[in-house]
Amino acid sequence: MIDWNEASAALETTVAEVFDRETFRVVPTARRVGVNDTRMADPGRVGFSFLGSIHFGPAALAPGFSHPSMLSSDRDRAREMPAHEAVVTALSTDWPEPVKVEDQIVWLDPETGVERGRFLVAANPVDGGKRLALFVNRTKGRP
Repeated sequence: MIDWNEASAALETTVAEVFDRETFRVVPTARRVGVNDTRMADPGRVGFSFLGSIHFGPAALAPGFSHPSMLSSDRDRAREMPAHEAVVTALSTDWPEPVKVEDQIVWLDPETGVERGRFLVAANPVDGGKRLALFVNRTKGRP
């Protein structure tokens, strides 16, 4: 009989071994006192590095993209626009804690450690698996 949990874990591990070639660092953030204040580094959570992959949407999904045959108004077109610029995927089994919405993900050059990009987590949907898909948008701010 197949143990589906074991099979799922083996599949997630194999996918990570094949696709996770980029280096990232999580920068946990927290809210400040004021509603309009920028977020700050969260002293209660630790940052950590991980291997993952980053996938940018195809050019066809840039803002303004539409399916003319399916959309009937500008309102429908706005709903079809992507709410994130890229997706960072990674196996999270060894992570010390979960990544939260509005945490920052820093994309690092694996050879030099130089920052290649900084992203803000827009969504972190949970599907029960240990391989996460973090929906992210570029940001320039640092907590």
